Amino acid sequence: MSAATDVRAGLLNAEIPAPSDTAVLCIRRTVDDLGPADLWELARGTAMTRDDLSRGAAAVLAEGDPGAGDLLDELAAHTLAQEVAERTPCHWGRDHTEVVRAALYRILADLADALLEVSESTPTPLDWTVHDNGGRHAATAAGGGVTYDVLVQTARNAPPTAAPVWHHPSRPAAHTAWQWRITSGPADPASRSCAPFPSALAARHAAECAITALTAGRCGL
Repeated sequence: MSAATDVRAGLLNAEIPAPSDTAVLCIRRTVDDLGPADLWELARGTAMTRDDLSRGAAAVLAEGDPGAGDLLDELAAHTLAQEVAERTPCHWGRDHTEVVRAALYRILADLADALLEVSESTPTPLDWTVHDNGGRHAATAAGGGVTYDVLVQTARNAPPTAAPVWHHPSRPAAHTAWQWRITSGPADPASRSCAPFPSALAARHAAECAITALTAGRCGL
């Protein structure tokens, strides 16, 4: 999906799978119809970071100069992104607006990537029990004569979340990362874990997909 946005921008030549192509067209049509104030509001809602802005600025500059890529271009992208962050939408020029558009293309494409991946995954529904006031979710699964214990909990040592450029009052100041951990029975203990996930729901879904793969013999602990 992220590659598909580059194809649509003329920055990459590749075949785009039909679902990704459709999603990218929807994203671009939505974002292209927004003015500066609405773009800013959407950017706040997606918790856009300075790195997002820098990537958007680099994409805008690359469209204007396909041969770009040296240190001066990186500095120009950084300066352009800084201007966007420090100005209010009513003082954005055309380049500033295009930087936010390009950054939103990438953010929304990443979200669509995750949604497409989830929709194409095959979870095994588990009977989850919630403990510690929602901080821990546990379940068991069986397959191939093996019983698996599945645990979803807050992730330890998760990388810090980058601070958004513009604060949004409806978004929490800090985000909790989650992880899943699958352990086999006590006779021959083995385990596998994966993190971070942005929510318990996402971690639970990923764990259920992992259980599907385990019980089908496509992977092991």
